[in-house]
Amino acid sequence: MPRYKYQAMTKAGSVVAGTAEADSTNELIARLKGSGYFPTEVSLDKVEEKKQRIPFLSFLHKVKASEVEFFSYQLATMVNSGIRLIRALSVATEQITNVMFRDAVDQVRYDVEHGSTFHDALAKHKNIFSDLYVNIVSAGEAGGVLGLVLSRLAEFSEKQRKLKSAVISAMFYPMILVCLGSIIGLVLTLFVLPRLSGMFAEMGAALPLPTRILMDITGFVSTYWWIILGFIIIVVVAVRRYSRTDKGKRNIDRLKLKLPLAGHIFRISAMSSFSRTLGTLLDNGVQILASLAIVRATMGNVIYRGVIENSEKEIERGESLASSLQKSGEFPALVTHMLAIGEESGRPQDMLMKLSEYYEAEMDKQLERVSNLVGPVMILIMALSVGFLVAAAILPIFEASNMIAA
Repeated sequence: MPRYKYQAMTKAGSVVAGTAEADSTNELIARLKGSGYFPTEVSLDKVEEKKQRIPFLSFLHKVKASEVEFFSYQLATMVNSGIRLIRALSVATEQITNVMFRDAVDQVRYDVEHGSTFHDALAKHKNIFSDLYVNIVSAGEAGGVLGLVLSRLAEFSEKQRKLKSAVISAMFYPMILVCLGSIIGLVLTLFVLPRLSGMFAEMGAALPLPTRILMDITGFVSTYWWIILGFIIIVVVAVRRYSRTDKGKRNIDRLKLKLPLAGHIFRISAMSSFSRTLGTLLDNGVQILASLAIVRATMGNVIYRGVIENSEKEIERGESLASSLQKSGEFPALVTHMLAIGEESGRPQDMLMKLSEYYEAEMDKQLERVSNLVGPVMILIMALSVGFLVAAAILPIFEASNMIAA
């Protein structure tokens, strides 16, 4: 949807200016009039004109996760200081240098100023703000703790960014080995091995086993590359379509929880999100059923969504939350036992907050272990691969030397 700049007069005679998205100038003019403004000038935004002339300009201005993180920290600080949300958004907009992000936040400010809820305004920009981000903001608005949840979102984004940086750092040296190994393999396949193969054929001798294996693999790939490429494309398309079905989503999310190492991290992340969000909502007076509905929307795994949805039904029939979660078998005993203690004491939110702190600390430990494990494993794999390539090249040379000496 294109973005327009506008100037308009209020009923009091003052002039206002801003930007807004609309399908056409007529639609924007009608919208402004409906809001009590009298448009004096409406034109296509210059940034939008550039984007229309250069289609890939939006890619060049892609919003980074670090920018959303910094925006969340800024907004949380201002909201917690008592600044009204609209004013906080205006100040945050002035600090943003990314054109696409600045326009999006400005549109969010405009929508909030004209009656939209904050999370609904964010939901219009799914390419920038994820469903998780929007739903947690919704939880904060419902519980009256917007500043707190924005701080939590910023901390969550920071942890994700640090994890990504740690994984990239751990894989930097292995990736150099991958590039060098690929170059060595390409040179051997295109220049060295064909000559050695011809020389051994003239001598009536057989190539060493590693060399024959490498040549058979490269020969198969070069002959049937189109079949391999087609197979990969078919598999990718089939998996994507399957993952969009209800059964596919459920099976894939179930598989994620069973993966070695990563599955445990997925479970810890889900428990941390569940405990923190539900505890925050209950602590701010949101009723249990309304809180669970919001928590269900923030859960990224459909297995846990189904469990929470079933718990909502059982709570309506008089069951406790702890017992309904325990029946599912998907929640750890630690969660259900501590939640049961909290329900008996009348303060389940206190136990939930303690659980979230425990799982967040456990998450940090698991992520550190995984990032420390990735580097050595990659180095070992590449060492074996490069060793195989070197053996495939050197063994024929040694054997040829021995044959010539004999």
